[in-house]
Amino acid sequence: MSETNQSPDLTALENDYDVVGEVRGPGGVRAYTATRKDEAAKRREDQAGVLISVVTTPEGDEGNALSHLAADTKLLAGMSHRRLIPVIEGRWVGTDAFAVVTQRTTDPSLAQKLATSEAFSTPRVAAILREVNGLLEWAREHKLVHRNVTADRIFLEPKTDRVRVMFGVAPIIRLKHVDPETEDARTIVRLVVAMLTGSEDPSEYEGQTLTELRPDLPDQLQEATVALLDETNAHTAADVATFLALVGMAGPLAAGETEAERIRDESLGEQIAEREKLAEERATFEQDMAREKANFERVMAEGREAFEKLMADEREKFAKEKEALERKLAKEKDDLQRAALAEREAIVAKRAELEKTVADQRRELERVAAEDRRQIEALRAEIKRAGDLELERKREAALDEITDADSTMENPVYATPLFAAPVMEPIEPLEFDDDTALMRDSKEVVMPPPMTMTEEAALPAEALAERKAAVAAVAAASKPPQRKWLIPAGIVGFVAILAAGAVTLGRREPAAPPAKPVATLPVTKAPVARVASAPVMPPPAVPLPDSVGVAAADSVARADSVREAAARRRRRFVRDSIARRDSIGQVRRDSIAKARRDSAAVARPDTLPR
Repeated sequence: MSETNQSPDLTALENDYDVVGEVRGPGGVRAYTATRKDEAAKRREDQAGVLISVVTTPEGDEGNALSHLAADTKLLAGMSHRRLIPVIEGRWVGTDAFAVVTQRTTDPSLAQKLATSEAFSTPRVAAILREVNGLLEWAREHKLVHRNVTADRIFLEPKTDRVRVMFGVAPIIRLKHVDPETEDARTIVRLVVAMLTGSEDPSEYEGQTLTELRPDLPDQLQEATVALLDETNAHTAADVATFLALVGMAGPLAAGETEAERIRDESLGEQIAEREKLAEERATFEQDMAREKANFERVMAEGREAFEKLMADEREKFAKEKEALERKLAKEKDDLQRAALAEREAIVAKRAELEKTVADQRRELERVAAEDRRQIEALRAEIKRAGDLELERKREAALDEITDADSTMENPVYATPLFAAPVMEPIEPLEFDDDTALMRDSKEVVMPPPMTMTEEAALPAEALAERKAAVAAVAAASKPPQRKWLIPAGIVGFVAILAAGAVTLGRREPAAPPAKPVATLPVTKAPVARVASAPVMPPPAVPLPDSVGVAAADSVARADSVREAAARRRRRFVRDSIARRDSIGQVRRDSIAKARRDSAAVARPDTLPR
């Protein structure tokens, strides 16, 4: 608070207070002692004396500090705290001065005790400032703006250290916003430094640290003090509590740091001694290791020489065994090649024999097929001749719409197919190299060597049967597939063609012939009788395989059955034609002309469909 040279106008307080005299107020403000005129206050002497502090606008204020002081005074007048000197009231004593009336105390201030060089122990400092910190927390909770506490505003009761505090006013700077908790924390730290150093003015110990001023204090307290006074950091109430606890434990912490330093020095001395001892032991160990290494190298050199000699002997022995083994392998490979060539020659001979047998059977089959074709062609010619006679009879009888355009007997598509020769795949050539399965060293391919008849007779029956089965499997694998299905397929196709032709002839609808006596057609039954009684020549017996013989026999049986069925259909067709002729009436002339044209076309072989 600023001090003014002019005496303030206290006329506003004369009705309630009797001013006794002026005293030095806390913080340098002008203060006056007075007594209250209230009769109730006079009866209690402890409440009669008051202190009137006249506060003016502090230097550097930018936020109307006196108005906030008036609001705080009004708020404090209605509240109380056990560590706060009671505030009675506050009044304006001019346009730029405000008078705060508080209860007067006779206890000395902390500034007075520091001026008398009274020493404060760290537990006493922590106890006093813990009370002050509690009052600051209470003031923050009640939103008090002016919470300035300095050493001359802290009053200590003698012998008991009962703490009483009076708040002061501070300038309000608009651009400098400080968190209330951080501001109060710095207030507590400054009071701690003042109590521990004995001076409230920081300029007296500028450039010196707390540890230098008080060597008996621990380094942790110095670090915590610097951190809390740093204006770039923000602090909380918990930080203040921790700092006060650190102040209270400064003595034991300093003793612990001293003891730790002593233990560190002792440990360092022991480490140096141990290092020197280890260096000596290491030198001795290195000497022993050098001797052991020399002995080990000598023993290793001797062992290496013996091992190299042993390895040379083993290499020589191995080279001899390898050479013998290579000769044995070469001989075995030659034996395998000869055995494979012999087996291949046998397979080729067997194949030539099979090819000869197949060629003989094919020639025999072609001969039988040619004979069958000859007989079938004769049968077809007989059927055609009978058809021509029937057409002539129908022409003479003037049958209506007789045509042979649907005949397909001469179509080459239904001609008897020739037998296809089986395809014989060539045998792959033999190659003797290390990559083939025969010459590989693996045990997967085992080719038994050729055996004589004496060796085969000496073998057991089971071993001889297994050997023959293996040879037969090789021969069967190398033999090309025989397409025996072509033979019965060709025969069945021919029989199907023949049956289709007979059915086509049987389905023709003859026209109604003119009435004519039956006796004039003696030739109609002759072809039918000849067709029905035409002898069928069986194929000559030839030695064929079982499958081929069975197929040929089946084809001949099917051909006989087809011929018999065609003869039956022909006889039925002639009977039906005669019956229709007897029941048909007079035919129109245009039908007779058309029948004649059709018969003329039938008479010319070059007009028949092919």
